[in-house]
Amino acid sequence: MIKIPEGVYFKDIPIDEKYKSATTGLLQRIHTIYKGIYQKFGQSGLDLIREVSETYGKEIAERGKKRVKPGDVKSAGLFLIRVFEMINCQGEVTEFSDDKMVIRLFKCPYPFDDPKLCEAHTTMEKTLIESLGENLSYKITESIPSDGRFCEHVISLKKGA
Repeated sequence: MIKIPEGVYFKDIPIDEKYKSATTGLLQRIHTIYKGIYQKFGQSGLDLIREVSETYGKEIAERGKKRVKPGDVKSAGLFLIRVFEMINCQGEVTEFSDDKMVIRLFKCPYPFDDPKLCEAHTTMEKTLIESLGENLSYKITESIPSDGRFCEHVISLKKGA
């Protein structure tokens, strides 16, 4: 809280509104930073975004291993939903089985408009899921930046696992 002078009226904003506004602004800022990195450094910039995203995915996976059943599609998928909900994602689970989980998000929270930036950024999600079990696979089968109707995140067992 910032102390303001006595007698000055300052309307307080409810915490849920602050959170949503701050999250939206920070995600837009990440998008703007990524665009700047890509515009200035090209492929090297995308590689940097991938590298940082991979490192972060591994960090989240280490924390997640305390809550997630190793190599379990459902458990890993529910953990990813927790991550998505932290950034105000709206979506639905369209498939939920022991072998495969499909999560659809109806709006890109960042909001990415370039598939290359989306792919580099979602290295975090891929690394997170695949670090929660050697038998797990993660891919995006449809994305808004690639003119899809939604972003579809698929967690499944690797073939032959």
